[in-house]
Amino acid sequence: MMDKAGTADIEYFDNAEYYDKLSACTRDAFVISQLLWNTISVVGALFSMIVSFIALSRLKWVYGVLMLCATIPASIASVKYTKTLYTLSLEQINGERQKGYLQSLLLERRYAQGLRLFDVCDKIKERYSRLWDTLFSEKKSVNKKRAILTGLLECLPEFMMALIGLDIAVSVLDGYATVGDYSLYTGLISQLWNGVYMLSNAVIQIYDNQLKVSNLKTLGEYPNRILDTGTIEVHRIDTIEFNHVSFSYPGTQKQVLDDVSFYLGKGERVALVGLNGSGKSTLIKLLLRLYETDKGSIKINGADIREYKLKSLRQNFSVYFQDDPSYSFTLRENIAIADMEKSSNDEEIIRALTDSGAGDILERSQTGLDASVSRLFDSQGIELSGGQYQKLALARAFYRRHSVLILDEPSSNLDPRSEHQIFEKLKIFTKGKTTLFTSHRLTNVMLADRIVVLENGRVLEEGTQRDLLEHNGRFAELFRYQQERYQTD
Repeated sequence: MMDKAGTADIEYFDNAEYYDKLSACTRDAFVISQLLWNTISVVGALFSMIVSFIALSRLKWVYGVLMLCATIPASIASVKYTKTLYTLSLEQINGERQKGYLQSLLLERRYAQGLRLFDVCDKIKERYSRLWDTLFSEKKSVNKKRAILTGLLECLPEFMMALIGLDIAVSVLDGYATVGDYSLYTGLISQLWNGVYMLSNAVIQIYDNQLKVSNLKTLGEYPNRILDTGTIEVHRIDTIEFNHVSFSYPGTQKQVLDDVSFYLGKGERVALVGLNGSGKSTLIKLLLRLYETDKGSIKINGADIREYKLKSLRQNFSVYFQDDPSYSFTLRENIAIADMEKSSNDEEIIRALTDSGAGDILERSQTGLDASVSRLFDSQGIELSGGQYQKLALARAFYRRHSVLILDEPSSNLDPRSEHQIFEKLKIFTKGKTTLFTSHRLTNVMLADRIVVLENGRVLEEGTQRDLLEHNGRFAELFRYQQERYQTD
């Protein structure tokens, strides 16, 4: 399930079944360390039981056999309900995740404004309560049956101890044993019972943990679709070619891309333009091998991208994704995370922040680059706006070493002034550098040497901005539509 870069195939993050499995395995992972202690407990309990059994058998071997037999029904019942309860816990994983999500809605700051505006906090609490009641009642039903059955069965060893004690007492009265024998053997019976009880509990714990370990192993059953079988290192990307590429997201029938072909030359800046759902972001994901093409090929420097080592391939790209998150780390760490193998210094980080228009974030910080981004772990942390988060993500893209820069809607959350400043910077920053970017705002594509227009997953038009406007096709139509929005009567 994990590729050699150490990350799960991206398609699984759109899969509820995968999240259920991952949640269960995360919960069960701690039992690996417990198995050692369970084994030690078994050895200790087994030794105590054997010694007591041998000593007790010197009087009557049947006493030891009877005590062992008396514990078997309770042990069988415990094993049965251990498995039943664990199976139930797996069935309830989705509900438990929903509970956690509802909790996050009520507790996390990002949801606070909307929930108060919609006045739905009480409704969410009611939904949480109903879900909690359902899950609890299912557990309660099983645990009630378990408590009644195992409670009754665990009386058997106590009853057997009383019978054996009575039999020894009769032997003492009849002169076949002494009072000292009575004290000795009743003590041995008690010790045998404690040993059997400890052994039974340890074995049940091992069985329970083994169920969890078995479930943990099933996480590897998810197939790794991104196979890192390449053998070639990529030191620099000069050319990129999409050759008749078609693609549908796993689990869907709709083709997101259909026979797409275009070329990026060395140092060329290409803009992907199209309506939402036209396939722009998908092309970027395929280029980074976050997904594999269904048909066709993507070539870098003339070779299929699958011939390159995955880590080496991705190291050549610096990417800004339009939904790129920031991290609850320091400001320095938020930038340096983009290239952890790079020997970073504060000057480079500050330059990246300045180039992305995020210099104002640094100015607000009382502790400079050591300021925490968000107040999740530091009450003195910096809270940023959507546009500032975007500038921070752009700074990461600028900071990372690369031979190809990819920008997916780099100005979607920026105000007009910041947008203008960013694209003025990009004109300089991307000059002579292979750049692929997407934008809904067609006034920004003047940065591009060439424009590829996508519609319904196909390349509709391709050329310079002047050529496409003169062609008077889809690009010209969309360009005029946006131009009209800014015209006054």
